[in-house]
Amino acid sequence: MEFKYIAIFVALLLLSFLLFKEIKRLNKARLFWRILANIIAVGCFILFIVPIKYETHLQQRSDEIILLTQGTHPDSVASLKGKKYVLSSIDLKNIKATSISDLSYFLKTNPNIRKLNIYGYGLNAAELEKLKGYQIKFHPSANPNGIISASWQEKLKATDVLAVQGNYQNTSKHTIKLLLKGLGKTVDSTTIEAQSNKTFSFKTTPKQSGKAIYQLIALQKNDTLSKEPIPIQVGDQPAMKVLILTSFPDFEYKFLKNWLYENHYPLAFRSQISKNKFASDFLNMDSVNLSQINTSTLKKFDILIIDEDELAAINPNERTSINVAVNNGMGLFIRVSGPKALTPLSGRFTRFESPVLKDKPLNLSLAEDHFKFKPLPIEQTLFLKSGEHDQAIVADPNGKTLVNSSISGAGKIMVSTLSSTYNWLLSGQKTDYATYWSKLLSSAAKKRSEILSVNILPQFPTVNQKTRIITDLATSGKMPALKIDDVALSPRQNMELPFQWDAFYWPQQAGWTNLQVNQNIEPVYIYEKTDWQTLKNQQTLNDTHQFVRNMGTAENNTALKDVFVEEEISIWWFFAGFVLAAAFLWYEARILAV
Repeated sequence: MEFKYIAIFVALLLLSFLLFKEIKRLNKARLFWRILANIIAVGCFILFIVPIKYETHLQQRSDEIILLTQGTHPDSVASLKGKKYVLSSIDLKNIKATSISDLSYFLKTNPNIRKLNIYGYGLNAAELEKLKGYQIKFHPSANPNGIISASWQEKLKATDVLAVQGNYQNTSKHTIKLLLKGLGKTVDSTTIEAQSNKTFSFKTTPKQSGKAIYQLIALQKNDTLSKEPIPIQVGDQPAMKVLILTSFPDFEYKFLKNWLYENHYPLAFRSQISKNKFASDFLNMDSVNLSQINTSTLKKFDILIIDEDELAAINPNERTSINVAVNNGMGLFIRVSGPKALTPLSGRFTRFESPVLKDKPLNLSLAEDHFKFKPLPIEQTLFLKSGEHDQAIVADPNGKTLVNSSISGAGKIMVSTLSSTYNWLLSGQKTDYATYWSKLLSSAAKKRSEILSVNILPQFPTVNQKTRIITDLATSGKMPALKIDDVALSPRQNMELPFQWDAFYWPQQAGWTNLQVNQNIEPVYIYEKTDWQTLKNQQTLNDTHQFVRNMGTAENNTALKDVFVEEEISIWWFFAGFVLAAAFLWYEARILAV
């Protein structure tokens, strides 16, 4: 039985009791009015719970509807004439509208509808895809206030730098302070001026391994405007084996050698003492024979770091072995210090000299990641020209390249004109030094084929939201066993890419959960519905604007028709009736009956 029927039944019992008490009362004065007041009071009370609805007629075009979406302001639609609809997944307060559980199904069951007047932030890309062929008129709400874009690396290796970048849209008249907080302390911050749109970039090196959640917090004085989670996974440093061949052990090699050892890189280090005499060190690995560099020796390493003088000093057979190893996938990092190339391998990159102002520090950045390093206190005059098939890795603010790279077979050759990056360590900039060498090593090293890769859509999988899980299996064409939250999923195979499978899932709880793909475990973070809401609203707004721009603007003028709209009588009328009836009963019992 529905609650309203229970409420009516209980109210009628109460009314019967009250009427019985009135009839049995000894003082029969004003009996009729007291009975009437009791009936009105109980009747109005019932209508609090069971409001009266009625149908009315509105003039509206027969082929169009009004669709309200997230962000619709009540004042913007209060004067609209016509029947209003809203998706059931959206909670719009103080706005009366007919709920639609599925927009696509609703439109198919109402084929006469050809135009939608959309108010608010609009619809997401998946919902808009189903509106092709319909005429859309978009009435957008004002831009949301808060973080409207954000990105970071969800998976990092030890020594990697976490870079959180994005855009904050401050539409308020107050200054906002934006903080990146992790492990209980603030690691970076910036200020967003009033009524401004500002990009932000936070950087930190996580000290822990495993799963962690950082937070991006927006503050207005002492008020917290938003607190967005940033889940990351820090894995162990892969066993990237490094070989260093040097003609002389300078400070750059000394500091690099210590850094590689402290960060658990297997390292073989050979320095030349005199002609055909070498000194070798082996850190985090067993010793190997480095007296002659050949193909079998180089197969044991992922990357070779060598200065140009040493590359020129070794015999031609060793240079040939290095060239073969690079073509087979090994990375080669060459340090150059002069304007003229000494070997064909290092001669693949054109160099030039440029005078610099004395005592002016060198400002560098990662060309691809837009990471800006702290100033390096050295005078740099030697630079590299980037060719058509090259990829610049590190450059100065004027676009002059200092570290360049090029593909060679299955491997990569990288050349650097920087000779004193250890100055970062001497000035206390450990993060910049670690970022520089981590980027160079990961870019140049031999690539390992991943057995499994997992992609989750959308960007922020949310509780009770449809989530798509895409898996790529490099080693098998068999259907994978997918399981998450002890729920076995049914994957489907991509007909064009047989190694790719996907499945759909509706998360039930927020937080970390484990996705099992065959015997592999992939941690997945599920967000609360309120997480990153401003970013989602802005993305929806952008998607709807773009969809409307890509559509035609032709208007179809159709005749108006009567539309039945269900209205509800305001409960304030019943509240007033209840108060008046109750007041009369109190006054009559306390004053008139005396």
